[in-house]
Amino acid sequence: MRHYVGGGIAAVLGAIVLAAALVSGNTSPHGWISSHYTRIGNGVYKANGAPLSVAAAISRKFKPSDRAYDPSGVFLRYPRHIVAVLPVAGGSQVLVDDIDRGYRRHHSYVGSRWGGPGGRASTFRGGGPGGGGK
Repeated sequence: MRHYVGGGIAAVLGAIVLAAALVSGNTSPHGWISSHYTRIGNGVYKANGAPLSVAAAISRKFKPSDRAYDPSGVFLRYPRHIVAVLPVAGGSQVLVDDIDRGYRRHHSYVGSRWGGPGGRASTFRGGGPGGGGK
């Protein structure tokens, strides 16, 4: 009987922690960005710091699966988002897109590095019968 009570308490505590994380909006880079920077458009935010420092702050909170730096900005890749931190007068502009839209928007900066919306493997065209040499 004690096992059921202990398991019930653990389940309730887990549900409370999960609910608090969901309510705080800090379960994804998009939620965290929206709670820390000024929204100026749909998926577009204004930050006071330089792109490298803003990207570093985002990366400390949510480790990206890849990061690309270009003089035009810093691009962070996450499983479901691409975050671009671009320089603007007085700070940075942070753009948060889903993978497909972010790849299309920033293709000229990340296309050669990431290879496509699904990553490097998405550019593999295969080599069925007749696809190889002799």
